[in-house]
Amino acid sequence: MLICECSRQIPANGAHLTAREEMETQLIRSLIQSYFNIVRQSIQDIIPKAIMHFLVNHTAQQVQNRLVAALYKPELFTNLLNEDEALVAERARVKALLEAYKDAFKTLADVNLKST
Repeated sequence: MLICECSRQIPANGAHLTAREEMETQLIRSLIQSYFNIVRQSIQDIIPKAIMHFLVNHTAQQVQNRLVAALYKPELFTNLLNEDEALVAERARVKALLEAYKDAFKTLADVNLKST
């Protein structure tokens, strides 16, 4: 952050910098310093985000592994694969209704054919 006065360079030929060269040098130094400050701030912002990303992903993976291990126990398969009685009853009701609709459609088709 500190720019010491001793960092000013005298060209190799021994001549001093002109006022314009001095101004350009200071401008370049200022721009470089600003660039490094921006980069440093970006890194300071990114590092905690990256750490949290890896922690959250690792934790999520561990939780998923535990859940899968708890779920895929052979003794639970019959219980997990049993269908709910309400669903079985609903399927039977809808199947009977579908058959009734098919019969009604067939009857209407027969009536239409006989009337023509």
